[in-house]
This record gives sequence, structure tokens and C-alpha cells, in this order.
Amino acid sequence: MKIRTQKREGNTFVLEVEEDYASFVQQFEKVLSQASREVKISGFRPGKAPREMVERFLNREALENRAVQELVAEIYPKVIEEAKLDPVDYPKVEVLENQKDKPLIFKLSVDVYPEVKLGKYKGIKVESPSSKVTEEEVLKVLGNLQERFATTNAEGKRELLPLDDEFAKKVSRYGTLAELKEEIKAALEKEKKAEAEAEVKNRLIAAASAEAKVDIPKAMIEREIDIMLDELRTSLAQSNLTLEDYLRGAKKEENALRDEMRKSAEIRAKGKIVLKAIAHAENLKVTPEEMAAEMGSLAEAAGIEVEEFEKKLDEGAKKYIEDYLLRRKALDFLVEKAKIVEAS
Repeated sequence: MKIRTQKREGNTFVLEVEEDYASFVQQFEKVLSQASREVKISGFRPGKAPREMVERFLNREALENRAVQELVAEIYPKVIEEAKLDPVDYPKVEVLENQKDKPLIFKLSVDVYPEVKLGKYKGIKVESPSSKVTEEEVLKVLGNLQERFATTNAEGKRELLPLDDEFAKKVSRYGTLAELKEEIKAALEKEKKAEAEAEVKNRLIAAASAEAKVDIPKAMIEREIDIMLDELRTSLAQSNLTLEDYLRGAKKEENALRDEMRKSAEIRAKGKIVLKAIAHAENLKVTPEEMAAEMGSLAEAAGIEVEEFEKKLDEGAKKYIEDYLLRRKALDFLVEKAKIVEAS
């Protein structure tokens, strides 16, 4: 494999690549062999018909196109590595020359991560929502518990249990109302603290993104919309609903929903691009140990052994996981360097 030329046009790299004719012939033979096992020719068992008959029966041009596509897919990782590209989408392939006993020449057009001009991202001042819990919030939870354990009297009226130690024993593992209230307060504080931390991170990403200049590839926005649709599907599934159910209820087509998501997807995509740029600017790296730990967590969540989980992942999936970990490191860096002020 040899890269003849490469040039950048905006966020797209265009490469002209040359491969030996022998490699194409070898790939064509594989495709022909597979096709001969799939095609049904009267009088012959699958895969047993003579080669000449199979070639006459099948469309040679279609077989050659399939061989080219599979050959390109096979050498594509080498092209990306040699050209030092960071693609964000699958490439477009155009065969320029494919003649007998001559090198196969094809053109690859692939969108890459855009160039980013970072603005200020260290020492960003953000306000964190308060994680303090009020007495009213605790009483609201207790009120919900009262409703849940309410009884109905002879007249059909609902009666709430009094808030006392007996109530605490009935609805929890605590022996006193004071202990129950302390537990509710601690749980609420933990929840509000997590929400506050998430909000701080969102505000930091928004602030760093606002300072950065970048031209986002359309492919990245479309992929982000795909991710948002998958998140919506997962959310709907918890209520035993499908995306089709949702679209039917909302009386809209999926394309219309994608259009509605496009602005949010653009914001999310820009945030990811900026975080990755910050990681590179600060020379942050994902270590093999961190990658192994993440693989272990994902395998455990999937309920399978790590070795089996890793076998299911192609290089693209592993790269996606590594990028996620790198962005997470960059976000932790933003938090570490930020000036965070808690709201009163």
C-alpha cells in the first residue's frame, strides 16, 4: 500500500492510494469463492459449480466493486495510521484506476477532527448550585412517605400516620423519627451534590466552548443526533415504549425529530471537540491501566468476562472508549483549574 497524494480541504482529507494488483486479485478470489457458496445454480450443490459457470452467472462488475470495498476496508487502518489522521466518520471511496496487471488506485475522502482555536479554559469562574438541604425538603419526603403508608378508615377517608418514632419504625430501619430525618437529609444532600457537580461540569464545558473557535464537520453532528436518538430509545424503553410509539404520539417523522435535535447535537459535538483539544493541549493521555479498568467496568455491566467483551469490540469501538476517557480527563482538568463558587 502506498499513499500517492494527500491534501486537506477544510475538515476533509482527500488521499490517493495505490495498492498492488496482486492484492486486488487475492481479494477478488475470496469474494468469488464466497459468492459461489451463496449462489444457487441448477444442477449443482452450493459451492460446487465450475468457476466459469459461476462467473457467467454472477455480475463480474458487482463482484469487483465488492472486492475493492473489502480490500479498502482491510487496508484503511494502515492508511489512517500512516497519514496520521483522526477520522470522525467512514470514508467515501472512489476507484480511479482498476486495470489488469496495473496497481489499483482509489481516492479516499474522510472527515477528520477539526482544527480548534482554544480560548480561555483554565481558571474559569462558575457558580455551583447549592447542595444544602432545607427542613422543608426533608418534610416533603416525609409527607410522601405518609401518603404512601396512609390507611383508609370505615368512612372511606384516607388517614395519614402521625410523624413520630412509631412511624419511623414502620417505614424504615430506624427506631426514631430524628434518625429517619437525618438519613433523608443525608440522601438528599448526596443527590443534590451529584446534581451540582454535573451542573458545574456542564457550565465549564459551555464556557470553554464559547471561548473556542471551530468548524464542526456535519458528520459529527449527525453522529451526535444518532447518539441522542439512542438515548431517547433507552429512556422510552424504561416505560415499555419505542421510538415509533413516541413519534406516533407526537405526530412527527423521525427526520423532523432529527432537525429538532440538530442544535443541541451541535452544542454537544462542539463540547466533545473542545475537551479533546484541551486534552491534547495539556498532553493528557489514557494509560493502559485506565483503559483496562474501563473495559472491566463495561464487561461487568454487560455481565460477561472481560476477554469475551474485548473480543466483541472492533478497533473503532475501542477508539470510541479511549476518546471518552480522554474527554473525561480533560473535564476533570477543567474542574481542577476552575474557580468554583457555591450559590447562596
